[in-house]
Amino acid sequence: MQDLASAGDGTLDRGTLVATYFRVLEHIGPANFGELYRGEHIQMGSRVAVRVLSPQWKSLVKSEEDVARFRRMARAASDTSHPNIAQVFDAGRLPDGRLFLVTELLVGRSMFEEIGERGYLPVLRAARVLRDVARAVRAAHQAGQIHRDLKPENVMLVPLPDGDGEAVQVLDFGIAAWAEAEARKTNPGAFVATPDYMAPEQVQGKPATPLFDIYAMGVMLFEALVGETPFTGNPQFMMKAKISRSAPSLGTKLPGMPRRLVELVDDCLNIDPGLRPQSANEFVVRIEEVLRTISRQSGPQS
Repeated sequence: MQDLASAGDGTLDRGTLVATYFRVLEHIGPANFGELYRGEHIQMGSRVAVRVLSPQWKSLVKSEEDVARFRRMARAASDTSHPNIAQVFDAGRLPDGRLFLVTELLVGRSMFEEIGERGYLPVLRAARVLRDVARAVRAAHQAGQIHRDLKPENVMLVPLPDGDGEAVQVLDFGIAAWAEAEARKTNPGAFVATPDYMAPEQVQGKPATPLFDIYAMGVMLFEALVGETPFTGNPQFMMKAKISRSAPSLGTKLPGMPRRLVELVDDCLNIDPGLRPQSANEFVVRIEEVLRTISRQSGPQS
Protein backbone atom coordinates (compact mmCIF):
# COMPACT_ATOMS: atom_id res chain seq x y z
CA MET A 1 0.00 0.00 0.00
CA GLN A 2 1.28 3.46 -0.90
CA ASP A 3 1.98 5.90 1.88
CA LEU A 4 -0.23 8.75 0.69
CA ALA A 5 0.24 12.20 2.18
CA SER A 6 -1.24 15.31 0.63
CA ALA A 7 -2.14 18.89 1.24
CA GLY A 8 -5.77 19.92 1.56
CA ASP A 9 -5.96 20.57 -2.20
CA GLY A 10 -4.88 17.03 -3.01
CA THR A 11 -1.28 17.93 -3.87
CA LEU A 12 1.10 15.19 -2.78
CA ASP A 13 3.55 16.18 -0.05
CA ARG A 14 7.31 15.87 -0.37
CA GLY A 15 8.32 12.40 0.78
CA THR A 16 5.09 10.68 -0.26
CA LEU A 17 5.76 7.13 -1.48
CA VAL A 18 4.12 6.02 -4.70
CA ALA A 19 4.08 2.36 -5.75
CA THR A 20 6.44 1.52 -2.87
CA TYR A 21 9.65 2.45 -4.66
CA PHE A 22 9.13 6.05 -5.79
CA ARG A 23 9.38 9.09 -3.51
CA VAL A 24 7.87 12.48 -4.37
CA LEU A 25 10.47 15.27 -4.19
CA GLU A 26 8.54 18.30 -5.39
CA HIS A 27 5.40 19.42 -7.16
CA ILE A 28 6.22 20.75 -10.64
CA GLY A 29 2.75 21.88 -11.70
CA PRO A 30 -0.18 21.03 -13.98
CA ALA A 31 0.37 18.52 -16.78
CA ASN A 32 -1.72 16.57 -19.27
CA PHE A 33 -4.61 14.92 -17.40
CA GLY A 34 -3.42 16.01 -13.94
CA GLU A 35 -0.47 17.14 -11.83
CA LEU A 36 3.24 16.49 -12.34
CA TYR A 37 5.87 15.82 -9.66
CA ARG A 38 9.60 15.29 -9.62
CA GLY A 39 10.48 12.09 -7.81
CA GLU A 40 13.16 9.48 -7.27
CA HIS A 41 13.54 5.73 -7.07
CA ILE A 42 14.33 5.18 -3.40
CA GLN A 43 16.76 2.31 -4.04
CA MET A 44 18.44 3.39 -7.27
CA GLY A 45 18.39 7.14 -6.62
CA SER A 46 17.41 7.81 -10.21
CA ARG A 47 15.10 10.72 -10.94
CA VAL A 48 11.59 10.08 -12.27
CA ALA A 49 8.42 11.98 -13.08
CA VAL A 50 5.25 11.12 -11.17
CA ARG A 51 1.99 12.15 -12.79
CA VAL A 52 -1.22 11.95 -10.79
CA LEU A 53 -4.33 12.07 -12.94
CA SER A 54 -7.16 14.46 -12.07
CA PRO A 55 -9.81 13.16 -9.65
CA GLN A 56 -12.50 12.89 -12.35
CA TRP A 57 -10.60 9.97 -13.87
CA LYS A 58 -11.38 7.94 -10.76
CA SER A 59 -14.95 7.46 -11.98
CA LEU A 60 -13.68 5.24 -14.82
CA VAL A 61 -12.20 2.72 -12.41
CA LYS A 62 -14.71 0.19 -11.14
CA SER A 63 -12.46 -2.73 -10.25
CA GLU A 64 -8.89 -3.92 -9.88
CA GLU A 65 -9.23 -5.34 -13.39
CA ASP A 66 -9.74 -1.79 -14.67
CA VAL A 67 -6.58 -0.69 -12.85
CA ALA A 68 -4.62 -3.63 -14.29
CA ARG A 69 -5.83 -2.74 -17.79
CA PHE A 70 -4.78 0.88 -17.24
CA ARG A 71 -1.31 -0.30 -16.18
CA ARG A 72 -0.95 -2.60 -19.21
CA MET A 73 -2.10 0.00 -21.72
CA ALA A 74 0.03 2.76 -20.19
CA ARG A 75 3.14 0.59 -20.45
CA ALA A 76 2.54 -1.21 -23.76
CA ALA A 77 4.17 1.33 -26.09
CA SER A 78 6.97 1.98 -23.61
CA ASP A 79 7.76 -1.73 -23.59
CA THR A 80 8.91 -1.41 -27.21
CA SER A 81 11.96 0.49 -25.80
CA HIS A 82 11.74 2.88 -28.73
CA PRO A 83 13.99 5.94 -28.23
CA ASN A 84 11.19 8.35 -29.18
CA ILE A 85 8.66 6.93 -26.72
CA ALA A 86 8.84 8.15 -23.12
CA GLN A 87 9.50 5.23 -20.80
CA VAL A 88 6.78 4.29 -18.30
CA PHE A 89 8.12 2.55 -15.20
CA ASP A 90 4.87 1.98 -13.35
CA ALA A 91 1.19 2.89 -13.34
CA GLY A 92 -1.69 2.21 -11.01
CA ARG A 93 -4.00 3.65 -8.40
CA LEU A 94 -3.27 5.61 -5.22
CA PRO A 95 -5.13 4.75 -1.99
CA ASP A 96 -7.44 7.73 -2.55
CA GLY A 97 -8.48 6.29 -5.92
CA ARG A 98 -6.54 8.62 -8.22
CA LEU A 99 -4.56 7.05 -11.03
CA PHE A 100 -0.83 7.67 -11.43
CA LEU A 101 2.02 7.17 -13.89
CA VAL A 102 5.72 6.99 -13.09
CA THR A 103 7.83 7.84 -16.13
CA GLU A 104 11.31 8.92 -17.03
CA LEU A 105 11.97 12.54 -16.11
CA LEU A 106 12.27 14.63 -19.26
CA VAL A 107 13.93 18.02 -18.87
CA GLY A 108 12.97 20.18 -21.79
CA ARG A 109 9.98 21.91 -23.35
CA SER A 110 6.91 20.62 -25.07
CA MET A 111 6.32 21.21 -28.75
CA PHE A 112 3.26 23.20 -27.63
CA GLU A 113 5.44 25.55 -25.58
CA GLU A 114 7.92 25.99 -28.43
CA ILE A 115 5.23 26.90 -30.94
CA GLY A 116 3.54 29.17 -28.41
CA GLU A 117 6.73 31.12 -27.73
CA ARG A 118 8.16 31.23 -31.25
CA GLY A 119 4.94 31.39 -33.25
CA TYR A 120 6.11 28.56 -35.53
CA LEU A 121 9.05 26.22 -36.06
CA PRO A 122 11.57 26.49 -38.91
CA VAL A 123 10.80 24.06 -41.72
CA LEU A 124 13.76 21.76 -41.13
CA ARG A 125 13.16 21.56 -37.38
CA ALA A 126 9.43 20.96 -37.79
CA ALA A 127 10.08 18.15 -40.26
CA ARG A 128 12.68 16.56 -38.00
CA VAL A 129 10.37 16.67 -34.99
CA LEU A 130 7.46 15.11 -36.87
CA ARG A 131 9.75 12.48 -38.37
CA ASP A 132 10.66 11.39 -34.85
CA VAL A 133 7.03 11.55 -33.72
CA ALA A 134 6.15 9.32 -36.67
CA ARG A 135 8.89 6.86 -35.74
CA ALA A 136 7.38 6.60 -32.26
CA VAL A 137 3.91 6.17 -33.70
CA ARG A 138 5.15 3.50 -36.09
CA ALA A 139 6.60 1.50 -33.19
CA ALA A 140 3.41 1.88 -31.17
CA HIS A 141 1.21 0.83 -34.09
CA GLN A 142 3.38 -2.24 -34.61
CA ALA A 143 2.75 -3.05 -30.93
CA GLY A 144 -1.00 -2.68 -31.48
CA GLN A 145 -1.45 0.76 -29.90
CA ILE A 146 -3.18 3.75 -31.47
CA HIS A 147 -2.51 6.96 -29.56
CA ARG A 148 -5.84 8.69 -30.36
CA ASP A 149 -4.77 11.99 -28.76
CA LEU A 150 -1.54 13.04 -30.45
CA LYS A 151 -0.92 16.77 -30.03
CA PRO A 152 2.00 19.15 -29.36
CA GLU A 153 1.42 18.92 -25.58
CA ASN A 154 2.29 15.23 -25.82
CA VAL A 155 5.64 15.82 -27.53
CA MET A 156 8.68 16.74 -25.42
CA LEU A 157 11.77 18.35 -26.96
CA VAL A 158 14.78 17.53 -24.81
CA PRO A 159 18.12 19.25 -25.58
CA LEU A 160 20.97 16.79 -26.03
CA PRO A 161 23.82 17.04 -23.50
CA ASP A 162 26.38 18.20 -26.06
CA GLY A 163 24.07 20.97 -27.26
CA ASP A 164 23.84 19.42 -30.72
CA GLY A 165 20.16 18.97 -31.46
CA GLU A 166 17.31 17.60 -29.42
CA ALA A 167 15.66 14.32 -28.55
CA VAL A 168 11.96 14.00 -29.33
CA GLN A 169 9.83 11.99 -26.89
CA VAL A 170 6.14 11.17 -27.32
CA LEU A 171 4.06 10.83 -24.16
CA ASP A 172 0.78 9.25 -23.10
CA PHE A 173 0.43 6.28 -25.40
CA GLY A 174 -2.43 4.15 -24.14
CA ILE A 175 -4.02 6.74 -21.84
CA ALA A 176 -6.70 8.07 -24.21
CA ALA A 177 -7.37 4.56 -25.54
CA TRP A 178 -7.90 3.20 -22.03
CA ALA A 179 -10.09 6.11 -20.93
CA GLU A 180 -12.18 5.98 -24.08
CA ALA A 181 -12.77 2.23 -23.74
CA GLU A 182 -13.82 2.64 -20.11
CA ALA A 183 -16.09 5.62 -20.84
CA ARG A 184 -17.82 3.79 -23.69
CA LYS A 185 -18.98 1.08 -21.32
CA THR A 186 -21.68 3.51 -20.21
CA ASN A 187 -21.66 6.05 -23.06
CA PRO A 188 -21.06 4.44 -26.49
CA GLY A 189 -20.44 7.82 -28.16
CA ALA A 190 -17.77 9.02 -25.73
CA PHE A 191 -14.29 9.97 -26.88
CA VAL A 192 -11.18 11.20 -25.09
CA ALA A 193 -9.28 13.42 -27.51
CA THR A 194 -8.59 17.06 -28.39
CA PRO A 195 -10.92 18.34 -31.16
CA ASP A 196 -8.19 20.31 -32.97
CA TYR A 197 -6.30 17.09 -33.77
CA MET A 198 -9.15 14.63 -34.25
CA ALA A 199 -9.67 13.00 -37.63
CA PRO A 200 -13.11 13.52 -39.28
CA GLU A 201 -14.07 9.87 -38.77
CA GLN A 202 -12.94 10.12 -35.14
CA VAL A 203 -15.34 13.04 -34.68
CA GLN A 204 -18.10 10.80 -36.07
CA GLY A 205 -17.38 8.16 -33.44
CA LYS A 206 -16.07 5.50 -35.79
CA PRO A 207 -13.79 2.70 -34.49
CA ALA A 208 -10.18 3.74 -33.98
CA THR A 209 -7.66 3.04 -36.73
CA PRO A 210 -4.02 4.05 -37.20
CA LEU A 211 -5.30 6.74 -39.57
CA PHE A 212 -6.49 8.73 -36.54
CA ASP A 213 -2.82 9.26 -35.67
CA ILE A 214 -1.84 9.96 -39.29
CA TYR A 215 -4.36 12.80 -39.41
CA ALA A 216 -3.15 14.17 -36.07
CA MET A 217 0.46 14.21 -37.30
CA GLY A 218 -0.68 16.21 -40.33
CA VAL A 219 -2.35 18.73 -38.03
CA MET A 220 0.76 18.97 -35.87
CA LEU A 221 3.06 19.54 -38.84
CA PHE A 222 0.66 22.15 -40.25
CA GLU A 223 0.53 23.91 -36.87
CA ALA A 224 4.30 23.80 -36.41
CA LEU A 225 4.79 25.57 -39.76
CA VAL A 226 1.80 27.94 -39.83
CA GLY A 227 1.39 28.68 -36.12
CA GLU A 228 -2.22 27.54 -35.94
CA THR A 229 -4.22 24.39 -36.61
CA PRO A 230 -6.10 23.96 -39.93
CA PHE A 231 -9.47 24.45 -38.24
CA THR A 232 -9.90 27.02 -35.48
CA GLY A 233 -12.79 28.17 -33.33
CA ASN A 234 -14.84 26.51 -30.64
CA PRO A 235 -14.79 22.70 -30.45
CA GLN A 236 -18.31 22.26 -31.85
CA PHE A 237 -17.50 24.42 -34.87
CA MET A 238 -14.23 22.59 -35.53
CA MET A 239 -15.79 19.15 -35.35
CA LYS A 240 -18.64 20.14 -37.67
CA ALA A 241 -16.21 21.74 -40.13
CA LYS A 242 -13.98 18.68 -40.24
CA ILE A 243 -16.73 16.40 -41.47
CA SER A 244 -18.21 18.89 -43.94
CA ARG A 245 -15.30 20.51 -45.74
CA SER A 246 -11.65 19.99 -46.64
CA ALA A 247 -8.83 21.38 -44.57
CA PRO A 248 -6.98 24.35 -46.12
CA SER A 249 -3.89 23.41 -48.09
CA LEU A 250 -0.52 24.14 -46.49
CA GLY A 251 0.48 25.61 -49.86
CA THR A 252 -2.21 28.31 -49.66
CA LYS A 253 -1.14 29.25 -46.14
CA LEU A 254 2.60 29.22 -46.86
CA PRO A 255 3.39 29.67 -50.56
CA GLY A 256 6.88 28.51 -51.44
CA MET A 257 6.94 25.47 -49.14
CA PRO A 258 8.65 22.39 -50.65
CA ARG A 259 6.16 20.61 -52.91
CA ARG A 260 6.55 17.22 -51.25
CA LEU A 261 6.05 18.73 -47.81
CA VAL A 262 2.81 20.39 -48.96
CA GLU A 263 1.64 17.13 -50.49
CA LEU A 264 2.40 15.16 -47.33
CA VAL A 265 0.54 17.56 -45.05
CA ASP A 266 -2.42 17.88 -47.41
CA ASP A 267 -2.65 14.10 -47.81
CA CYS A 268 -2.60 13.56 -44.03
CA LEU A 269 -5.46 16.05 -43.67
CA ASN A 270 -7.62 14.47 -46.37
CA ILE A 271 -11.21 14.10 -45.22
CA ASP A 272 -11.20 10.64 -46.84
CA PRO A 273 -9.02 8.32 -44.72
CA GLY A 274 -8.38 6.14 -47.75
CA LEU A 275 -6.47 8.99 -49.39
CA ARG A 276 -4.13 9.61 -46.47
CA PRO A 277 -0.76 7.92 -46.01
CA GLN A 278 -1.87 4.44 -45.00
CA SER A 279 0.70 3.84 -42.29
CA ALA A 280 3.12 5.62 -40.01
CA ASN A 281 5.91 3.97 -41.97
CA GLU A 282 4.69 5.65 -45.17
CA PHE A 283 4.70 8.97 -43.30
CA VAL A 284 8.28 8.34 -42.15
CA VAL A 285 9.44 7.47 -45.67
CA ARG A 286 7.85 10.55 -47.16
CA ILE A 287 9.05 13.02 -44.54
CA GLU A 288 12.58 11.63 -44.76
CA GLU A 289 12.48 12.40 -48.49
CA VAL A 290 11.32 15.93 -47.62
CA LEU A 291 14.27 16.28 -45.25
CA ARG A 292 16.72 15.09 -47.90
CA THR A 293 15.29 17.57 -50.39
CA ILE A 294 15.51 20.49 -47.94
CA SER A 295 19.08 19.56 -46.98
CA ARG A 296 20.17 19.37 -50.61
CA GLN A 297 18.65 22.77 -51.36
CA SER A 298 19.76 24.72 -48.32
CA GLY A 299 22.43 22.77 -46.48
CA PRO A 300 22.44 22.09 -42.71
CA GLN A 301 20.15 24.29 -40.65
CA SER A 302 19.19 24.47 -37.02
